[in-house]
Amino acid sequence: MASIGLKAWKRGLFVALSGILGGLSPLFVQTAEAGAPPPIASTPCDSLYYQTLSARAWLEAQREITQNQNLILKPDSVMEYTCFDMFLRELADHADEMFSETTQFGSPLSSTSMDNALERLVGTSLRNFVTTNFGYYDMLGGHAAGQTITHTMANPINGGTYTCDMMRRVWEAAKCINFASNPAEDGFYTFQQYSTQPDKRYLPTRCVGVPASWTANLTTAINTPPWAPDPMQTYLPFLDPNNCVVGNANNIAIPTGVVVNRTSVAPPTYNEHVCIIPGCRYVPVNNRCEPN
Repeated sequence: MASIGLKAWKRGLFVALSGILGGLSPLFVQTAEAGAPPPIASTPCDSLYYQTLSARAWLEAQREITQNQNLILKPDSVMEYTCFDMFLRELADHADEMFSETTQFGSPLSSTSMDNALERLVGTSLRNFVTTNFGYYDMLGGHAAGQTITHTMANPINGGTYTCDMMRRVWEAAKCINFASNPAEDGFYTFQQYSTQPDKRYLPTRCVGVPASWTANLTTAINTPPWAPDPMQTYLPFLDPNNCVVGNANNIAIPTGVVVNRTSVAPPTYNEHVCIIPGCRYVPVNNRCEPN
């Protein structure tokens, strides 16, 4: 009975303590509170850097557009390709077989009345159209390869034969063009070259003037960007073989810390050096780097 009473007393004590601790548990529970969020920047990137990046992107796109317009030439005149004036000559020769010569085409009546009619109706307009739109350059859109290929519309038409080889000559010239055969017309250009002459479109006639957009974007992206460029130290003069000459400030001998001893060649003892310029070798007698 004593043991039963002791067990009951322990159970009662446990229940009592559990109730007390359960009521006090909120006092002992630690809670984590989130700190205040950091302030959000007004922009996710440096606005000055963005300006430079935007200007550079504009230059890249504009350079591609300009290069495409240098390589994709203005089409030549189909009238010149087909020697259309010769077609008119043929028509003038044979139209009188279908239509009677009459003073309606010109007075007095003659064997060239049909020629005169076609000349007044088509020939004059044909020459004016070709001269105004294509007459200021030769074939292939003014490319150097087409400078010797041209067809002058006959004036007046007065009959003749059709012996046109323009398409063959233009095709042969076009297929034999070497890429970048004329850098002024079809070469690729650096941004530095664009800074001296912004518009590189030459054909069929050169674009003149300096667009304000070119100048502004070149200045922002390359010439004087809004941010301070990182200093850059290059050592290219030390790699230029042309600087391997006696007296050149970049032609220096660097000691290696190795002492060379020899018996048959003078000097018998010297401090070894290396020459970093390609094509240079260290000459112990003169204690300098000299060309091989």
